[in-house]
Order: sequence, then C-alpha cells, then structure tokens
Amino acid sequence: MNCNSNSKKETNSESTTPSSIKVKKNSLINKIEDNRFIKVKIGIDSDQISNEWKNVLVSRKSANKLDSLSNVVKQITKEERDWINLIESKTNKWNAFRDSLKIPFQNIKLKDTVSVLLGYQGGDDAFSYKDQTVCFDVKALNKAYGSAKNSVNDNRIDRIFAHEFTHLLHKQWANKNNLELKTFKDQILWECVKEGFGMYRSMSAKWFPIGDSLSLTSKNTFKNLYPIFTEKIIKVSTQSNLTSEEKNDLHANLSRGSMKKKWGALPVAVWLAIEAKGNDENLAKWVNKGPDAIILLAKKYLTNESKIAFDEFLKSNKSSE
Repeated sequence: MNCNSNSKKETNSESTTPSSIKVKKNSLINKIEDNRFIKVKIGIDSDQISNEWKNVLVSRKSANKLDSLSNVVKQITKEERDWINLIESKTNKWNAFRDSLKIPFQNIKLKDTVSVLLGYQGGDDAFSYKDQTVCFDVKALNKAYGSAKNSVNDNRIDRIFAHEFTHLLHKQWANKNNLELKTFKDQILWECVKEGFGMYRSMSAKWFPIGDSLSLTSKNTFKNLYPIFTEKIIKVSTQSNLTSEEKNDLHANLSRGSMKKKWGALPVAVWLAIEAKGNDENLAKWVNKGPDAIILLAKKYLTNESKIAFDEFLKSNKSSE
C-alpha cells in the first residue's frame, strides 16, 4: 500500500471562497455567484434502462445479466415516481451540503456539476459512479424504505446522498494522493475507511455517541461486531495466501446487509463520530491516513476481549518485523 499525501492544510490567511464561487463587483454591490449545481438525470428511456444507466451498471453486473436487464420493459410505478419527485426536489439543498461534507477532505474539490442519475434494477439503493455521479435505484429505495412520502424518508434521502457524495470525495482524495492498493489486506482496510466515512454521514442519530461514550444501541451492537471485526482484521493482516472463498468470507458484511451486521463500516463510522466531537475538521487527519487509519482506530477503541486479542496481534506483528 502506497499513499503519498501532498495536501496542505488551509490557513486562515487564505481565501475561504471556493474557486468555483465567483465574486462579481460593481459600484453598488458585491455579489457572490455559486456556479456549482446538482443535476438530476433519469436513466430510463421508453420504459427501459437507458444507455447511461446501463453504463453505470457495467462494473456491477455480469454481461449476461446486463443484457437481460436491457431487454426488460418496465413502467415506473407511482411509488417509484414519488421517489423521483422527492430526489428532484432536493437539488438546491444538496448543493448547499457540499462545503460541509468536504470539511474532512480539506482542499479536495469535485467538479462544479455533480450528477444524480436515477434508474432501477441496479441492485443497491444508492451507489457512486466514477468521480461525479451519485446513482439512486428508485425501485430499491421503495423496497427498502417504503413510500417516499413517509416523513422519515425526507431526512433519510439526505443522509444517503451525503454518504454517496462522501464516496466521490474519497475517490478524488485517493487519486490526488496516488493511493495504491497492492494487497487484499489493503483493499479491506480501504473499504473499511471509505465505507466508515460514508456511514458516518448516513447513520441515524441512535448510533452517534453521547459525548465520548457509545450510545446504548452502539454498545449493544458492538458486543457482537467487535469480535468479528477483530477476527477478520487479524486474519486479513496475517494470512497472505487466502483462497477466493476465504476472501469472500472475510469481505462478507463489511459494508452490506443490515446495519447490525456491518462489521467494518459501522464501528469505523461510530469511532469517527467520537473523534469528530462535533467538528468535522477533527476528521481530516483520519482521511489523510488512508487505509492505515483502521489499525490505529481499532487500537484506540476496541474493548474487552477484542482489545486484548488485537493488542496481542499488534505486539506479535511488531516483533516479527
């Protein structure tokens, strides 16, 4: 794993006006014009997935599955249309999120135009594509969360967008810092980092710490997750000749499945919330550590038998270097 950071922390003496915000001056008024915007696009054409939606699924579906989906004729349901309408109503609000979401990433910038592409049959409710597109599967959203008109989904869709937008920032950070994932261990640690940061943005209030202490929900969940986290991180760190089956087993539920099973993403998200202490500037150091952040966070926050096992692993690993 190679991560060369050339980021410089912004100082108070530097302009705090993003480069994409232009200042227009005249004799009467100084006007700030923000050229950034969120553009919603529909990945459905004549009751079939569009070529654009098909392109975003290339890395997510087999060729045969993708060909099959391309031939499916499906009308958007009223419930799916409600999700489209909700998302289309959010563009101004989401655009206003951009500065706060990028705080941990310091001087990382995305293009002025970020696209939100809506489709169906993608599998996941939301995912990011390349460096400037957030994708929503309106069929999956309706299946997972019910009616878009339920009041709880107004805030939920904001959090899901924030999660995926954070992935776009992390991709840009990785590119700028020449991140190389040379081993399966590197891949797992990196996924823990980026999915942990994403989940930090999307998890509901019940998971957030109360001061420096875990919430009751997190504490009870981590009784089961900490041993799994510890076992999997130790195994991926100490065994280099893993079979495909073993790799799949290690990767399972890292960031997929129900919240209480996400052994990688959820603990990291909660640890980041403790580190932030209400100020996301405190997370910049964890962004800049890249995949190395996971071992350090685990050393700091694991408890009981999991901490004993992890500390022993670190001690043994250090003595063998």
